[in-house]
Amino acid sequence: MNVVAIILAAGASSRMGRAKALLPWRDTTLLGHEIEVLREAGVGQISVVIGMHAQQIRRAVPVAMPFVFNPRWAQGRATSLAKGASVLKRDPAPDAILVQNVDQPTTVAVVQRLIEVLHESGADAVQPVYRDEHDQEHGGHPVLLSGALLPALLEAREATEGLRGVLHKKRVERVPLDDPTVGLDLDTREAYEAARSKLGA
Repeated sequence: MNVVAIILAAGASSRMGRAKALLPWRDTTLLGHEIEVLREAGVGQISVVIGMHAQQIRRAVPVAMPFVFNPRWAQGRATSLAKGASVLKRDPAPDAILVQNVDQPTTVAVVQRLIEVLHESGADAVQPVYRDEHDQEHGGHPVLLSGALLPALLEAREATEGLRGVLHKKRVERVPLDDPTVGLDLDTREAYEAARSKLGA
């Protein structure tokens, strides 16, 4: 499958207090780790959308990385989703599009499993799910969409809830995965430090 990806890294990281894309993670940064994972999982083109911390990220990360600047980043995540989609190659059209937030690191195994399920199921999208300590099921990340939804991604808007709006009334296959990264959301310093401690990252 021809799989491409959008990594959303344009936000202000206000609750973290610094650019989340550049936080240390394993032997690199969150952004560096995610790009390595996607490449190892067989993902082709990767669109990294930057905004608030664009210059800082560009200086800290090798210039060969595929950055896309979103001047409208402050207007919401949907603007970054549409901007990232706008640079994806359309000839040939991708079979699948992975959407990943920079503060939600994943693993090669998770990405490869989502690719397998999308291919086998013929669904519009696949999303991993996990159970919390109360045995409640939650949607996790990343989300893998059929390439047929690329035009819808280009039209993503905050008013229609961004990715949620793109997937409205679509067939989304939910994939139970026993992987601790599926539910990670490193939105605060406390969450980040707890995840590093738990995962040895």
